[in-house]
Amino acid sequence: MDYVKVCGLKETEHIELCSKNEANAVGFIYNVPNSPRNLEKSKLMNLLNDIPKNLLRVVVFKPQNVLELEKITNEIDVDLYQIHNNFEEQELDEISIDLKKKIILALQVNPSNKDDVINKINKYYDQFFGFLIDNSEGHGTEFNFNIVADIIDNTKGASIIVAGGININNIEIIIKNLNPYGIDVSSSLESEKGVKDPLKIENFLKKVNEIKKTL
Repeated sequence: MDYVKVCGLKETEHIELCSKNEANAVGFIYNVPNSPRNLEKSKLMNLLNDIPKNLLRVVVFKPQNVLELEKITNEIDVDLYQIHNNFEEQELDEISIDLKKKIILALQVNPSNKDDVINKINKYYDQFFGFLIDNSEGHGTEFNFNIVADIIDNTKGASIIVAGGININNIEIIIKNLNPYGIDVSSSLESEKGVKDPLKIENFLKKVNEIKKTL
């Protein structure tokens, strides 16, 4: 597993904690006003200036169209952009090859659209940095093991990042049984919605590192 991301961060000390405990990436919510983890642009830019070199900087947002996607990526230069929007294939084809390589395409999945998600990933598997499979979007919804397993089994060659309902109690079975490219965790590391808990961050990342040593 190559990618461990803590998302929805708002404080420098929490970023430093992720770095110290060997996370690979830190995520910041931008331009999503209804999210308790949303950051104003000035706050976001200040945080981005102080991120340790060992962490990938990921901005997470919901562009309404390709034009908005390009506008934000031109304004904010980071390592990766995680986009939550069910773009049609025609729209995905409009995104430049260079930009696609920096995009994690987030796909909400449920039993009714699982096959469509598999087909989309298989079509674009080598064009995007990765594909985030999420049925929660920060709401802590219970992790759907069977759906994610089916997607991983049927999308050979794609970099699959799993999210939604991941916590310290189920992370071992997720890593050992699914062996995803990466994991993305947010709400289970909070003391209240939108407020990260330093001890939960530290304990979770230590658990992940212990599991990785056994693989």
